[in-house]
Amino acid sequence: MNVEQVLINEYKVHPIVAKALIRKGIVDTDLVKSLFYPTIENLLPYRAIANMELALKEILRYSSKEEILIWGHDDLDGVSSTAILLKVLRILNSNPIYYIPKRGSQGHKLTRQGVDFAYSKGIKLIICVDTGLSSIEEVEYAKEKGISVIIADHHEMPEELPSAIILNPKLGGTIPYLSASGLSLKIALGLINLKFGYDINFILENHPEIIIYSALGTISDRMPIFSENKIIVDLAKELINKYSFPLFRAYSLITGQGASIESLIPILSTINSEGERHLIVELLLSDDEVFVEEQLSRIYKYSLEITTKLDAEVKRIERNIKRIKGYILLDLRHLSPYHIGYIASRIKDKFKVPVIAISYDEEHKIVAEIRAPNGYNMLEFLNALSDLFINYGGHKNACGFSMEAENLTDFIEETENYFSNYKVNLKLEENFDLIIDKFDDELFQSLDNLRKLGVRFKILLKGDLKDIVSKLKYYTILDNQQILSIYAPENLNYIVILTTEDGFKIEEIG
Repeated sequence: MNVEQVLINEYKVHPIVAKALIRKGIVDTDLVKSLFYPTIENLLPYRAIANMELALKEILRYSSKEEILIWGHDDLDGVSSTAILLKVLRILNSNPIYYIPKRGSQGHKLTRQGVDFAYSKGIKLIICVDTGLSSIEEVEYAKEKGISVIIADHHEMPEELPSAIILNPKLGGTIPYLSASGLSLKIALGLINLKFGYDINFILENHPEIIIYSALGTISDRMPIFSENKIIVDLAKELINKYSFPLFRAYSLITGQGASIESLIPILSTINSEGERHLIVELLLSDDEVFVEEQLSRIYKYSLEITTKLDAEVKRIERNIKRIKGYILLDLRHLSPYHIGYIASRIKDKFKVPVIAISYDEEHKIVAEIRAPNGYNMLEFLNALSDLFINYGGHKNACGFSMEAENLTDFIEETENYFSNYKVNLKLEENFDLIIDKFDDELFQSLDNLRKLGVRFKILLKGDLKDIVSKLKYYTILDNQQILSIYAPENLNYIVILTTEDGFKIEEIG
């Protein structure tokens, strides 16, 4: 039987929902098993990921010497990934170094300066993690210097790729929504297995923090928490309850509250790279409880101050926006480029359109962060204007770029032209997982079962809404704004709902 037949016949998934699951990446029977039974035994083998064995052999080739550089990305997923690879290589008795470039001035990819840094340190292998897919020229430059490159990146795959060993979940062998830290966990499992013959139990018993780093990156990067991601996150939460870790102990001492991955993310995310060293990498890897507590206390106070400042900035922007033309361009050059992504995300959530927030780095170059609702592909936008950029990259709905300041006027003009001609209709079928025009109890029962496993479906309800809503009320409905109490369903053209672990959430009406 093919995957669709397995879902329908063995797992009793409604045929329409089965097709939606396949579109979400549940494309083989191993992933089906990891979806319905998200336990450690059903984590897919590292060997299933394309190019993994080739990458592992290359890493092991250099692991006995001081010849490996981890080139990370300056966000919490990239930082967690870097910590995982440093940790596992040290277990292998290697002594790797790392470099996390500044997000603003040093870009979103491997740089020539980074290659020169590696060469000066005698590095023979660079492992790019959570970055690197657009580093075509830089990889060639590394080769000229006698340096091999492995790219472990979960971002969207560009049409042209660097000539390197590439690990990406979208190539298959795992859930396509695996984070960079999830990919790094698979690398760690492979290295431990090939070097010592150990399986994941070795990590669970001796280095459980590796699982926690992976969950930290997965949640912070807002990956869908189902299938393999759910296995990683659930396992990490069990380990946090079972063991005591310096970072979590420090959080509890500082705040007087119980520590969780979710509570740490907004605090750790406020710290950015120093241009090589990253304090969060040092915190994750440190066993020095005094150091961890002192640094986390400082970071916690700073996070409270910066969050208050940024929330006030969001309110100011919201008050000043009078008209929306299909996108919002924010001039935030008075703020650090490290903080503009937070503001762009908040404004996007408020106004439901793409938000482009720009700032300056220390070299007076433009740095931008883009956040967009579902239904937009902002990588297409960046591709269309790529001649203006120094570099760019990311996901469809969360990406960024850097640009010479002299190109700002052209950028504003071309952005206006792009969106003037941009045909986006958020009611189009491809922007929803399902479109339902009549109530089907078996279909909604499938959705109800899957939401409890972490699968989120964005659903457009239309047709006889009065009948659909009357029957939907037998399920758990989340309607915090009392939309269905204010508006009679028969007077609406559509309702958008989102399945969550807590219930069916009313998202939008029209």
